[in-house]
This record gives sequence, C-alpha cells and structure tokens, in this order.
Amino acid sequence: MLQLTVFPLEQPGGTFYYAKVKTTDLLNGLEIRRRSKRGDGVQRDLDLRRIRDIADYLSTADAILPTPLVISVEKAELVTDENGTQILHIESNANGHWGEIIDGQHRYEGLLTTKSFNSYEIPVCIFVDLAIEDKATVFATINSTQVKVPKSYIYDLFDYTDSNVPAKFCHDVCKTLNYDPDGPLTRRVKMLGRKLDDSEVLSQGALVDSMIPLITSDVRQDDKDARAGVPLRDDPVPPLRPLYAEASTVVFAKVVRNFLEALRLVSGDNWERYALRSIGVKVFMRLLGHLAKEGMQHGNLSRDYFFEHLSKIQPEIQACTTTLGTNKKAEEETVNRLIAALSAVAPS
Repeated sequence: MLQLTVFPLEQPGGTFYYAKVKTTDLLNGLEIRRRSKRGDGVQRDLDLRRIRDIADYLSTADAILPTPLVISVEKAELVTDENGTQILHIESNANGHWGEIIDGQHRYEGLLTTKSFNSYEIPVCIFVDLAIEDKATVFATINSTQVKVPKSYIYDLFDYTDSNVPAKFCHDVCKTLNYDPDGPLTRRVKMLGRKLDDSEVLSQGALVDSMIPLITSDVRQDDKDARAGVPLRDDPVPPLRPLYAEASTVVFAKVVRNFLEALRLVSGDNWERYALRSIGVKVFMRLLGHLAKEGMQHGNLSRDYFFEHLSKIQPEIQACTTTLGTNKKAEEETVNRLIAALSAVAPS
C-alpha cells in the first residue's frame, strides 16, 4: 500500500488530490492504457522523439518538472492523523499497479529514461475510482483546451537566458536585424509571432528556425553544453558555426544582413512576394549556408561577395514562387534548383 500526504481540492466536477511522489514509487507503479492496444484505454501511442527531448531536458543541471502527472487510482482511503495531516492510502491492483496515468505519459517515460531519475520528486494529481468515460473526459479536456504558444513568443523569452544556447544566439541575431536602423529587415519581423505594425511580415519563429542550421547540427547537445558551461564540440557541417562558438552575434548578424541586402537588390518584386515569406526565408537561408562555405574559406562574406553570386542566377531567384506550395517538398525543390543554377555558372 502506498501512503501519500495529500491536499484535497473540491471543484464542481468532484474531489481530487495533489501530492508529491518519489521517483522510486513511480517505477513499475503506474499503468498506461493505450487506446490502440485495449478497449478501455485513453492514451495515445508514444511519440519517441518527444520522449527523447524530455529526457534530454531532464538530464540538464537546472531542469525542473513542475506539471503534475494526472493519475487515476482504483481504491483509496483518506485518513486524517492526529496532526490534522491528510493521508491517502492507495491500494495496488492485481497487477501491482497503484495508479493509471491519465495525462503525462511522455513526461513519465522521459523521466524513466533519464540518468538523473532519482533526483526528482514528482507532483501528481490523483482521482479516485474514475469511470472510463470520466477518464476520457479528463484527458480530452486537458488536451483539447491547451493553446499552443507561438514559437516566436518562445524564442523571445530567450532574452532572459544568459547561456549561449543556439536559440538564444539566433534570437539575439534576429533582434539585431529587426532593430537595425536601416537594414533589410528593419521592423519587418513579428517578434512575438503576431503583427504589432503593418510593416511586420516575417515571424521570428521562421527566421530563427532558418538560422539555427547555419550554426549547429545538434541543437540539444549544444544547448546542454552551453548551459553546463562546457566548450562547444567541433562540428564541421554548419558553415557559420565558428561565429556561434565565438558568441559573435554582431558579426553573424552582419553576415546575414550582407546576404539579405544583396538578395533584395537581385530579387526585385520577389523580395516582398517571396523572400519575406516563411518559405522564402527558409530557402534563402539555406542558400546563404551554401555560399557561406566558400566565403568562410576566403574570408569574404561581404555584400559584394553575395551580390556577385546571386546576380548570376537572378532569373532563377525572381522565378521563385509559392505556387509550388510552402511545404518541405517545395522548399527542397527550390533550394536544389537554385544551387544547381549556381553550380552551372560557377567558373570551371
């Protein structure tokens, strides 16, 4: 029998209990019933990538897990001791489980796979003797009423981060470009993901996402190393990684500005129609990465360098269109076409 000190909460839908549970009591103590496997299940199938992401985060030195697991237990008795403390006595079922997870299975699985498993006490929200329809209602209500936070807003919160994590670095670059007095992206970026001015057309989320591959090929590892104060590992793939390793946001922003100034001159009307769309910035940041490899080798990432190369494929740049779509396939096809055009005009 598991005994937990609890805090009862009375709400219109009934009574439930908050408590904290040691990780050792979680191990093998909770059951997950998935709808794809059994008729009385309410859980989705696991997303393995999400589990890895949670486990990686929980392995960091400053990780916290404040959101409670929502658990249903079959049998429990509430007892008040001589000090007025309320204790819930929970019986295990025939399979040895004392509870069933109603919400939080990915947090639970991520926790079980982290090396720092024993470092946590976990908040739990406990319902007693829920019928299957009530379990489904709780799950559906929690997961259908959550509003996804825009990625632009999440990136903007990296203002408060001191570590040189990739998202923080690219957010600072984005901010520099947006508030540059006379740059190509001056006041064109929706920093919070929504328009505050009619001039803002490009989301910070799209811009930051397009810059991150220029500095890292393993965001999670670089994030972990930066937060731990560990020197960044060598990574020859991202073309502008040396600028990230040196925390040179000003220099990186200057390189992006040089490229975008050249692109604006070359693209004509397609600057507004395509380049400043989410699909456009993804395509052209990849083209920047392609050109930056050679530029870094020769120590030349000037506007003139980029203009010299981009002007050779001006017709192809001006032919970029969203009529092909704005998905990953359209992005790949456009990037491949532009790189092939650059290769065709390169000196032999």
